[in-house]
Amino acid sequence: MSSIPTFTEPHVRPLARTSAELDAFRFPGEAARAVISGSAGSGKTTMLHRLALLLEDEGTDTIWLREGTDVDEIPAEAVLLVDDAQLLTDDRLIALAHRAEDPDAGLLVAARTWPAGPQLGALVLALERSHRTILLGDVTRHGLREEAGDELDGRCEEAVLQLTGGITWLVHGCLDMHDADDCRNDPAHRTLRDALRPRILHRLMSVRPALRSLVDDLSLGLSSATDAATRPDDVDALLWEGYAEGLLMDDGHPAPVIADAVRAVAPVTRMIHIIRSASATELHDERLLRSLDGVKDARIADALAARAPELLPQDPALANTLFDLALACGAEPDLLAEDRAYAAWALGRLDEAGVLLDTRLAAAPPTSVGRLSDLSAAVWADRGMMQLADDTYRSVRACGIGAQTRARLAALGAGRVEGAEAASEPSQAASPSTLRTAYELWDRGLTATLSTAAEATALPDLQRASELYTASADAGPAVELPAVIAAAAAIGLGDLKTAQTIVDDALHAQQGGPHRTARLSLWSAWIALQREHPADARAALDRATESGVLSPRDDAFAATITIGLARRYDDAAGLAAAWEASRARITRTEPDLYTLLPLGELVIAAARLGDADRMRVPFERALRLVADLGEPAAWSAPLHWAGIQRGILLNQPEALAPHARALVAAAPHNRLAARMAGAGRVWTSVLAGTVDPDAVEAAARGLATVGLAWDGARLAGHGAGRSEDRRVIARLLACARELHPRDNARSADPAGDGNETPEAVTDGLLSEREREVAELVLQGKTYAEIGAAIFISPRTAEHHIAHIRRRLDATSRSDLLSKLRIALEDAPALAGSPGREAAGA
Repeated sequence: MSSIPTFTEPHVRPLARTSAELDAFRFPGEAARAVISGSAGSGKTTMLHRLALLLEDEGTDTIWLREGTDVDEIPAEAVLLVDDAQLLTDDRLIALAHRAEDPDAGLLVAARTWPAGPQLGALVLALERSHRTILLGDVTRHGLREEAGDELDGRCEEAVLQLTGGITWLVHGCLDMHDADDCRNDPAHRTLRDALRPRILHRLMSVRPALRSLVDDLSLGLSSATDAATRPDDVDALLWEGYAEGLLMDDGHPAPVIADAVRAVAPVTRMIHIIRSASATELHDERLLRSLDGVKDARIADALAARAPELLPQDPALANTLFDLALACGAEPDLLAEDRAYAAWALGRLDEAGVLLDTRLAAAPPTSVGRLSDLSAAVWADRGMMQLADDTYRSVRACGIGAQTRARLAALGAGRVEGAEAASEPSQAASPSTLRTAYELWDRGLTATLSTAAEATALPDLQRASELYTASADAGPAVELPAVIAAAAAIGLGDLKTAQTIVDDALHAQQGGPHRTARLSLWSAWIALQREHPADARAALDRATESGVLSPRDDAFAATITIGLARRYDDAAGLAAAWEASRARITRTEPDLYTLLPLGELVIAAARLGDADRMRVPFERALRLVADLGEPAAWSAPLHWAGIQRGILLNQPEALAPHARALVAAAPHNRLAARMAGAGRVWTSVLAGTVDPDAVEAAARGLATVGLAWDGARLAGHGAGRSEDRRVIARLLACARELHPRDNARSADPAGDGNETPEAVTDGLLSEREREVAELVLQGKTYAEIGAAIFISPRTAEHHIAHIRRRLDATSRSDLLSKLRIALEDAPALAGSPGREAAGA
């Protein structure tokens, strides 16, 4: 309920204590006429009696409406006093409305805010033509101070208003029972709550059963209506009635002290019914959960322990809360250990999950070993320790296609072929369920990625496996998601468009449950990074990290994406800062088959920063891993490409050879490896001083078609830097700028082709302002002199020069000056510019 209907806007409550204040109920020289509206206990009757005394003191006749009173016989100069007008019959209300039509007839009417039938509404409207309605609303802080005087200090005022929600009769009850001495030792005012409870329960006993049931539900945190009022209109009517009875605040909720009273007397059977039938949204309400504080009852514990597992897949946080409450109510910890471990894993509390599993696995019955092994392996994988995940599965016997596939994922992830045989062929009698079929395709596709036929068979199977796994709504623990494996394989085959589609679909349907969304978002960020969409990459990275709880493996991945963005779109100082901030995070995990792509990024970044030794051991482990698996090109090609880039950055030509040979060997059956092998040959020629612009540009653009536009831009930049021909330099720099537009943080086009060549963002190499700055740089001007020449600050001049350096991919001052001369010669002259004038001088 958003609001309670009232007769008119609320006004300041008049305190009718003197005859002068009767003017609030009449215009000068006219009869007293007004409607006094408010909920039960708001003081309407008290105000009527006070007004009657004031009127009598000034000599005005007053007549109270009784059962036998004839309204038509009462003279106009007398003031008719009507209390509880909402209870009168329509005939009586019509007679009062007729009197109200006479502007000279005195009439004071008090009524609750509900029910407000049409006849009462007509009476109110007739009186409002001559005077506003007086609404006795809730007690404000100012009103409480007037009522209490010096009896309450500021802390107690706040407590009274918070407990009562400003409901008048509750505020007066607090004032009657408040004891300043008790307050000093009872800051939570528990004594006051307990003292008010009998009054509250008495009032609840006096209302209609349907309203009492609704107040009980709301006090316990339920939003559903009672059996007596299932229609929305009935619920609204009950809410208005509850407000009129002084039991609900104007937001439709019971005052805290009323909710406390209801919870204190709620029977166990009622609580059990709520636990079993309440929705997840209702169970999230702290008022309901608070009602179980301090309760020790085996029946409630059993109900909580039975309900929590139902919520685990979609709401592990709520399930964990229910498990904690079950333990507090007396549940046996060992019986809940397995489900509590799952909840802890899903919430990213891996240490807690590990402790629960360590104590449970040894004593688990055979029926629980499979799920416990899956969970334990998933915990080790999320810690970035795939080898231990594999060891977990090796200690038990996997039964069934699902268990065998999950065990095989861990074995291959750890680089172990022996013992990682493909899952058994399905039995002819087995039902082709969605989940079972997903596992069969998953296993078959993963097996295909290890063969030379990967490009033809692996990706379709893995994509369908991901789709069916999502459709099954399975949220069981596994060392990796099918969407991640499918996307990684697609990238390894040079198909970023399919990789993006797979991850987007999995994200939309929350594959693996809401707790796996962060990992999928990280992969979405990684793909956006590869597709030269930095804005999308940053947005996806922000979504993945907004919860603040990531597993070590995901946290290392997030750090890698940050480093990747800095390497491509920041300067050397920015990359160094990102690397320094992330070093502790990226070394927390060990490489496995499913993290080779981000590992390659770290290997290249470390080499560029002169910190290659830090990634040497992980890189060597990764190389041994793919070697143990037989050098499957879909997984090994990106790693070998990182090795080539590492050798180039370290100026170690001899280190390129083994990686080049591996790419050449894989090229006939892997498009990505073929592009890499061709580019590697061209790059080697460039490093040797031979720059064939056609070959360089073709190789660079070929890299862009398989998601390596950044590397293609670097190849073109290297070619430009080693050429003496100005036209070749300009052509290759333009190619580099086109493949990797540093200024363009464009959003990915959902309908675009993931294999497209990025479009150029500018027609010229430098903007007009940048050309002006460049001309002055070539003259040897300082930042201050440049600023004075073209009317900008030295700091702005420094910013422009840094921007120019990044756009030209200049690696030193001499390199910058050389590239500036070429850029300015090929660009249109800026006639009359300050730079030209300075040059002429």
